[in-house]
Amino acid sequence: MTYLQKKDVIDFFYMLARIFSPVLVIIYMGVLMFPLLRRKTALPLLEVITGYILMELIKNHVARSRPADMLVHAFGYSFPSAHTFEIVLVSLVVLRIAKKMIYNKKLLYSTHVTLFLVITLVIFSRLYLQVHFLSDVTAGVFLALSWHGIWGNVIEKLTKK
Repeated sequence: MTYLQKKDVIDFFYMLARIFSPVLVIIYMGVLMFPLLRRKTALPLLEVITGYILMELIKNHVARSRPADMLVHAFGYSFPSAHTFEIVLVSLVVLRIAKKMIYNKKLLYSTHVTLFLVITLVIFSRLYLQVHFLSDVTAGVFLALSWHGIWGNVIEKLTKK
């Protein structure tokens, strides 16, 4: 990607990474979901927060260094990508909730497409800025999918009456 490196593009992806930092994504989710779900906000937030803790434990256990040729300074370890993990997990949680609340098929489809585009941009930004290896973002996606699957079973059991 060296031949594609332009200051404006680097600045754009750096800003995107800051806007979609993992902790901010959790805050955005809580702020947006609370008015919609009120008391039912706890389980989705618990899924995302415990997932983040698990991802950080894995990241610190593996302790993989970041690529040497990063275009911007990034802190911490590289594997798995926290940005990727969090945006994928939050998107999956939002989609689970949207399927129960949105009955307009076009709006639901637009929600899917929008979240897919955001996920794609975040993943591409991590690779473009060279702050992660491809295996880091891949692991972030699969970890988020796995955690969401586990929590789907937990939520199903907790919400059965």
